[in-house]
Amino acid sequence: MDVLLAALAEPARWRLVCLLAVRPQSVGILAQLSGAHQPQTTKHLQTLERADVVRSHRSGQRRMYTLRAERLRDLAAALHGLAEAADLASGPSSSENTATPGL
Repeated sequence: MDVLLAALAEPARWRLVCLLAVRPQSVGILAQLSGAHQPQTTKHLQTLERADVVRSHRSGQRRMYTLRAERLRDLAAALHGLAEAADLASGPSSSENTATPGL
């Protein structure tokens, strides 16, 4: 999970993930859409691929990248579990304790 979080924490990589959520894209198109140079985009995509967030495959001369939605679901589930544990550990929220009766 640490590798995944570190990969997603970088704003340029997060931007690429958001672009890939729309549809698979080539490195060149991703570089153009993100406003970055292609070599930088390639390095960011390689980091995301090592974190298992994206997959790549060759399509002719281009390398296409696809987002792995299940990895994002795994992260969402882990975060949800942490939030649930925090809710249980902290007990009733302070807003519940300070609510005015009858409102």
